[in-house]
Amino acid sequence: MAGSISSKTQIVKLGLKASKEHSSDIYAYAGDIDEGGYEALRAEMSETKRSDKAILILITNGGSGPAAFKIARLFQSTYSHFSMFAPAQCKSAGTIVALGAHHIWMSPGAELGPIDAQVPQPDEIGTIESSLSSRASLDALMDATIQFFDTSVVNLVTKSQGSVSFKLAAEISGSMATSMVSSLVAKIDPTLLGRHRRGVSEGIRYGSELASISGNAEEGTVASLANDYPCHDFVIDFFQAEKLFRNISQPERSLLEYGKFFSDVARFFPEDVVSIGTLHRTIPLAGSGSKRASDEPPTRQANDDRPSQVDELSQKAA
Repeated sequence: MAGSISSKTQIVKLGLKASKEHSSDIYAYAGDIDEGGYEALRAEMSETKRSDKAILILITNGGSGPAAFKIARLFQSTYSHFSMFAPAQCKSAGTIVALGAHHIWMSPGAELGPIDAQVPQPDEIGTIESSLSSRASLDALMDATIQFFDTSVVNLVTKSQGSVSFKLAAEISGSMATSMVSSLVAKIDPTLLGRHRRGVSEGIRYGSELASISGNAEEGTVASLANDYPCHDFVIDFFQAEKLFRNISQPERSLLEYGKFFSDVARFFPEDVVSIGTLHRTIPLAGSGSKRASDEPPTRQANDDRPSQVDELSQKAA
């Protein structure tokens, strides 16, 4: 119990100090970005707003694009200045939130990721696929077809010692390439391909709308985040992020310490639990996307010494 209270007191003191240094309300969110998280964050914000500026500490592997847009827009509409702090991983939907921030803080070792919609695979329960996958497959297929065509034309012309004209070689190679690729293209599900493309377009539109308010990224940056990266897990570190965002820096002093402590605690949360908190209360949501159950304990105040999941995790982190 003593360790739990000590850890809780430490994070509250660090948070209050950071809040004072930056004259900002500080919120912390760890877990998948979804509608349940958005609703809990909105409820939290309606009760705790004290300043005209806010900092959202966000740790996530991604989630819902619409929920990410709503979270960023909530901060934009509630506060005159919105900063986002990534002390660890802040991927995919987390990057959409970052596009809505007037300023971004990133700890050393923190990472953003491409805007990448995750699409459920047909006839597969609980299996999702990156929207980047279909484009990568098509690009690879196109590259292989072009290489096959070029190689075949050259071989036919050179090995026939000129008896096969370039025109005839191109016709023969084109027919062979078409025959080869048609069977592969027939295996591509156009419906799934369409969902992937819509997912990419959705991410670009949400990001562009948010960036138009924050002014922290150009239109081309948003499109690049959705189109120019090879995979969902691609690491965008601070040095790359500096090239993408206008206002970005590394945190110092109490904000850096607060982010590190929160990251250590968040590592102990199960993957399907979203934790949302401010300096004065923490709301655990049992199950990603679910609202707080009626039998869960009420919102806890900072001076409430009763043990909780957050306190137990703080003790482990300590």
